[in-house]
Amino acid sequence: MDAVLERIGQTGIVPVIKIDDARKAVPLAKALWDGGIGAAEITFRTAAARDAIENIARALPDMLVGAGTVLTLAQLEAARCAGARFIVSPGLDPSIVKAAQDDGLPILPGVVTPTEICQGLALGL
Repeated sequence: MDAVLERIGQTGIVPVIKIDDARKAVPLAKALWDGGIGAAEITFRTAAARDAIENIARALPDMLVGAGTVLTLAQLEAARCAGARFIVSPGLDPSIVKAAQDDGLPILPGVVTPTEICQGLALGL
């Protein structure tokens, strides 16, 4: 199993964070870290997501920070450049899965139907 996915499993909880002000990301991440939560998913539902990920990745390099609600290849690239260590997508987009895999980033796409599960398996997930 991938080390990042193994660590997510060991953590047991990954807070999903929608943040509007990237300056608040590090204090929030420190509070999570101090409370024993070593992982966080910053969603790309706001314009602050990329900077929030970068701020956390720089200030708390041991924290497992990932990008969520990744819908486009541009968001994936922004997340990778910011230091995201995993990707979460609400759906199964083969182009995003392949690009994340090519970048060595574990990706957790949302799947619901048996067809989507089979597609994910065919993509190596």
